Formats: sequence, structure tokens, C-alpha cells
Amino acid sequence: MQGPSFITGVQIVFQGNTVWPRSAGPLLVLLLLLPSAAASAQTAEQRRALDAFRDSLAVSTDTVLLHAQERALLEQIRRTRRDPFLHLRLGHLSLRQGELGGDSHYDDAASEFKYAGELAPHFPYAWFGLGQAEFALGSRLSGTARAKPARDALSRAGAAFARAVTLEPGFAPRLEEMARRAIRARAPERAEVIREALRRAARDARPPHLARILLALGRTQRELGDSGALASFGAYLAATDNRALGQVEIGRTLLLHGDLRGQVVYLEGAGADDPIAAAEVRADLAPLAGEAELADFDLRRADARSDMLRKFWSMRDRLELRAEGERLAEHLRRLAVARREFLLTRDDGAERLDDRGRVFVRHGEPDDRASFTIPGVAPNESWRYRRAGEDLVVHFTARQTPNDYRLIESVLDVTDVRTAVSGSQGQAAQSAGRVSGEQLLRSRAGLASLYEQLPAGRPEQIADYFVRERALGRHGIQIATGSDSHRPRYRLDLNAWGDVVVGGGSGARPVVQVLFAIPGYAVEPATGAAGVVYPVRVRFVALDSAGTVVASVDTVTRIEPGDRIPANRSLVGHVTVPVLPGKLLVQAAVQYGDLGGTAFGVDLVEVPSPGLGQLALGDLLIGSRRGRLILPLGDGSRMAISPGGVVRQSDGLDLAVEVFGLAPGSEAAIQVSIAPADETPAESGEYLWRPYPSGWSESKLSRAPGTAPITRWRVTLPLAKLKAGSWKLAVVVTDSAGRMARRESEFTVEMP
Repeated sequence: MQGPSFITGVQIVFQGNTVWPRSAGPLLVLLLLLPSAAASAQTAEQRRALDAFRDSLAVSTDTVLLHAQERALLEQIRRTRRDPFLHLRLGHLSLRQGELGGDSHYDDAASEFKYAGELAPHFPYAWFGLGQAEFALGSRLSGTARAKPARDALSRAGAAFARAVTLEPGFAPRLEEMARRAIRARAPERAEVIREALRRAARDARPPHLARILLALGRTQRELGDSGALASFGAYLAATDNRALGQVEIGRTLLLHGDLRGQVVYLEGAGADDPIAAAEVRADLAPLAGEAELADFDLRRADARSDMLRKFWSMRDRLELRAEGERLAEHLRRLAVARREFLLTRDDGAERLDDRGRVFVRHGEPDDRASFTIPGVAPNESWRYRRAGEDLVVHFTARQTPNDYRLIESVLDVTDVRTAVSGSQGQAAQSAGRVSGEQLLRSRAGLASLYEQLPAGRPEQIADYFVRERALGRHGIQIATGSDSHRPRYRLDLNAWGDVVVGGGSGARPVVQVLFAIPGYAVEPATGAAGVVYPVRVRFVALDSAGTVVASVDTVTRIEPGDRIPANRSLVGHVTVPVLPGKLLVQAAVQYGDLGGTAFGVDLVEVPSPGLGQLALGDLLIGSRRGRLILPLGDGSRMAISPGGVVRQSDGLDLAVEVFGLAPGSEAAIQVSIAPADETPAESGEYLWRPYPSGWSESKLSRAPGTAPITRWRVTLPLAKLKAGSWKLAVVVTDSAGRMARRESEFTVEMP
């Protein structure tokens, strides 16, 4: 150490005539206490000191203090010109000043780092600092009229980075992160500079340093979509002792390229007892798995961990009617997109996804988006996912921090307009609030029919609208954050209706029926022996609570109606699937040749057990005399099902249900209740049920001795006293022992 230089510096600060700002104390002491001796290579202690100095600068925003530090360093350099550490410190100081807005300081930083490299060519910090300065300068100039100076600066940055990483492979992860940030900033040309620097360093490096560089190179190439990533990871696997991490990276890369064989490699790496590989896999899993699943992952080791992951992903593949590995591949793709589009960095440097990213990882790209921009209204977005039976709508806003989008229940939570819309503020505030509130609601008209019907009329009607609109958003949040999906997508959506119902069993064994109705305009007939033929492919899968497939169907049903289906009618059909009792997760889809298809969506179906003696009901089957979907009920009778539960008022309502567990020789009372589907539930969340307006709202059912345990009940109800619209229907069965079972459904009444 060159003691006199150091002592002189201290005297200048504390005993000389120069006056420093009071806040300069701790940071300036750190600056002056750093080692200032030149050496042939940097020691670990010297590197830690430089890192500490750099980190202290990163939290400093006082330009006066930084300028004072600069003067102190310049005075030291004037006395000890050839001390590379002083030039390194001054270079880092100039870098920080450049980050705070002084672009000219980048040139100063580059000069200091370059001179430090000339004084000590084996100091990797000199070359890395030079790369940082030139990279920042080139980034600032990019997109301006000074295109050539920008390219030259980035070229010099690449050469400096390559030399730094060759000398110190520990810089490779920093370069990898810089490339990732450049990609997030939509500046791939900067990331390409880093990729080339890593490639050059990998060419010049030798074991054992080569592996670390190859890992960063492969990850950077993968972020850029470079096909060379797989070769880099293969080279890493050959150069490292960490085989597990190499397998995880190769598996990720294969899956992101659509090669589903990557899942085998990925799971093999995850099954090794390697903490680094396990941490990488856990980071992939965390945005989707629940706390219990993550705890299970943490407790398992080796093959048990691999088995847990295989089950986790395979269950989703089967449930979504996909090939093995598709769900994991899609998850990794979504993660890559979310980390580019929705990643936030906190003040402490930690990263997290905003709520848009969380929903995106679980459900992928939304089918529709909407936003509304006006002064005084916070940034906002709403997403819709089209789902069979019921669309999913979620709202986001960034009210507190720019780009930190959070889920909200109501679109009116974007800004403080609700009270103005409801008319409880002053006249001027009401007028402004009503405009922005109505505009916000109208901007979502394409997402749900509710937003096409703006609140109007009496105060209680407006209040009812707000309750229903908030309930829609609350339900969306529950589904969006509590489930995940990768529903099958087809070149053309047939817009088919479909349902999976418990009904039509033999009397001793339950079955589910896969019902479907495809619009006539979406299909083209073929010609068969009997004339017009419509070949429809039906796919169905059911999983038990353990994720095991308990039933599956993949069949082509050849429907022969005799005549061509008119465009305004539907092609209807059903497939009967015997199943074991229990709570089943099911998925079904219909396809029509190569034209397209429709998936019904994942649903929970509860199949009662005929033999346990527990009173239970199958699904409510709703039909009418004009229904075209003819369903056998298992006892020789047939029922005309109305797809979607749509019935005409003049036709009446045909209602049937299977009753399980009624004791032989006993009878049960049946009550039918009804409630408007668009009625606001009470505070308890329950609808205000009322008896069905007919003498048939109450009935009796008996099971004869010696008959099978599944008993059927069926009734035709008049619709004359029901207005057009959607209705909720409930059937309650109570046996002589006081046991009760209940099932609900919905139907829609149309006028003749």
C-alpha cells in the first residue's frame, strides 16, 4: 500500500482548509479507506471493497456530495497518478453521476476505466467498468441522430465486457441480467451486444471458468430467441459438474421451442438433489402452485420430487385434453412473456410480477382487452377470457405506482366516481363524475352485456346495478387467481354449446352425458350411405381427486339427420360415459373435421354413489316438447333436451332428475323453487327463492321394494306465469327420515 498518498488524502479532508458537506462523512470515509495500492491482480478483499463502494454510490442521489467526492478523488489522483484503484473509484463515481442525468460523465467514466486498464491490464473491474460506461453511452445515443457513435460505443462495450468476463467469470451473471433488462426495455440490439461479448469470452475462456460463461451465454441466447442456446447449454453440460442445472436449462429450452421431449430432461434435472437446480425449478413452479404444493415440493427429494412435478403437470395436460408436456411448455412460455411485460423491480432490487402478470401466467393471453384514458383517471385495463357457459372478466388499475397494476373488483374503482354516478355529491362534482363514470362503464361494453346496460332510473335500481357489477368483478378475481387453464384452441371456434351432466344411468350404475349442439352455419355435411352425414369428434376426460384418469372418450359420432341441417338450426348429439361415483374434474370438447372445435371448459361434476344409502341428486335435466337433443333416460323413456336450457313459454318446461339413496319402499317429498337469475342476492349471498308458480311445485316420489337404487322423477311445468328472461331453478328432495338433497340449475324463457 502507498501509505503517504493515503495519509495525505485524509489530511486534506479532515485537517486542511477544504470544507465538505456534513452529509459527506460516512460515504467519504469509505471512499478514502478503500485500498489504493496497485497490484498485479485484484484480491478478493479489494474486489469486495470496490463492490461496497459501488453499492454505496447506487443509493446516493446527492449530486453535491458526489461532486465533493469527485474533487477529493481528483486531488488524490493528482498526487498519485498511476494508482489504478483511484481511477476505478473515479470511474464508478462518474458512472453514478451519468445515471443521475449527466451524460457527459459517461465519457469521463470511460476514460478513467480505460486508463485503469492500461495501468493494470489484469484488473477485470477496469474492463467491466469500461464496458458499463460505453454501454450506457451507446444506450443513451441509440434512437437519436447520432446512430454511428451509438454503434461504436456499443461495439467498444462488447469488447470490454468480453475481456472482463474472460478475466473474471463472476461478471457473467451481471451481463446476463443486463441483457434481460435490455430486452424488457425493448432494446434487443443492446442485448445482442452482450450476447456477442459472452460468446467471445466463451471462445477464449478455459475450464473451470468456461462453464459459468456458457450458462450466461445460453440464457441470453434463449431470451433473444437465438437457436444457438441449445448448443451453449449442451457445451455447459459437458463443461460443468452441475449436471442437474444443465438438464433443467436444456429442458426449458426444448420446451420453449415446442419440443415436448424437454419435459423428460427437465424433470430428470429437477429430481437430482442439487439445490441450485431445485431453486430454479421452484421459481418456475411458484407463480402457479399453492402453498401446500410448494411445501410438498420443498419436503421431497430426488425421484420423489420429480414424481410430484410429473403429476402436477400431467394432471393439467390430461384435464385440458393435451399431449404430455404441453402444459409445462405453455407455462414456461407465459413466464417468459410475463417477465418481459409485467415485471416490477422494487427499491430493494427484488422483482415481482404485477397482478396482470399473475393472471397472465395462470390463464395466458386474454381474448379481449379494454382500457380508458382520460386526464384524472388512473391507468386501467380490463381483460376477458371466453369460457364455456360464463366468461371471465377482470379489472386492473395502477392508482398508487405507475405500471404496478392491481386487481380491483369494480371498473369504477379505477377512480373516485362511484358516488358521483349515484348522485350523492354536489352538482358540479356529479356532472364530472357522471361523465367519467359512464365513460368507464361504456368502455367495457365489449366485455360483458352488463356494461351495455348503464345504471339508470330509481336509486335502488342504480344501487342494484353497482352490486351486480361488483359481483361480476369479485367472481372474476376468485377464478383468475384461484385456478389456471390452458384450454384447447382451434383454428376456428365452432361456437358450440356443450355440457356434462349426471343422468341417464341404468338404475344401478351412474353415467354422465356429454351433450353438445353445434350451430348449423359452422358445419359442412359429408355424404354417406344414408345420405347426409355429419362426423363429429367428441373428446372427454374425467380425473379423480388424486389426478388419476378414471374415464376418457375420444370418438367420432356420425350423425345422420337425413337432410342437411339449416344454418339457423343446430347439429345436436350426446355421448354416454359410465363413471365411478365421486367428485370428478371433467373436460369435454367437440370438433368438426379440420374446420375447428369448441372446448367446454374444466368443471367439477359430483357423481353420487347408488350403494351408500346417502340421499343425493343427479343434475337437473331441462327440456321442452320442441327440444331436438333426444336423450334416453335409462328406463326406456326419452327426453327432448333444450340446449342451454332455452325454452319457449308456450311449450312448458320438461324437468327430470335422478334420485340416489332413497330407501326401498320409502317415499320422499319434492319441492321446486324458482328465483330470477338477474335478481340481486340478499346480504347472505342467497337468492330469494319462492315456490314454483304451479300446483306441480310440490310432488311425491317413491321407490318400490326390490328396485334399483337410482330412482327417476320427471314433471312438466307450465311457464305461463313466468316472464321472459333467465331464471334459477332448485329441486329439493326430503325423505321420510328427514334427509335432504338439493340441486340447482338455470333456464331461459323465450316468448313465442
